[in-house]
Amino acid sequence: MRRAILPALVLLFLVLPSNGQYGYRDARRTVERWYSRYLGREMDPYSGTWVQALQQGQDPNQVLSGILGSDEYYRRAGGTPARFVAQLYEDVGGRRPTPREVDYWARRVYHDSRSDIAYAILTRSAGNHDDYDRDDWRDRYDYRRPHYRYR
Repeated sequence: MRRAILPALVLLFLVLPSNGQYGYRDARRTVERWYSRYLGREMDPYSGTWVQALQQGQDPNQVLSGILGSDEYYRRAGGTPARFVAQLYEDVGGRRPTPREVDYWARRVYHDSRSDIAYAILTRSAGNHDDYDRDDWRDRYDYRRPHYRYR
């Protein structure tokens, strides 16, 4: 009996999705919100790769940074490194960057990929949040709100 329990538990562990994986509907809904918020449009057939990445357990920060590092987002933000950085801070962090932050990250655009820069700003600015809903993020993590608690 004991010999059957351990392999069964291992098999169950391998079959169940991890906490980082999204179901198809959740992944699609998340990508739809990102496209709407950051690109100002609906999903296209190519956006299925982002949905699939979430379903397979890829870090949502990494997936979102891929969208934010795209040519489309860059052009929408103004098409210059400084405007790209400023828009990232406003979209992800909910604030305007300082001139020093713009200068630092805008210079990095020439050496690092825009996705890497988006990832760095996303993970530094937004903290660790689950659903990337900016208004919801502000409610839970904005230190200016009275119910904010440090973790």
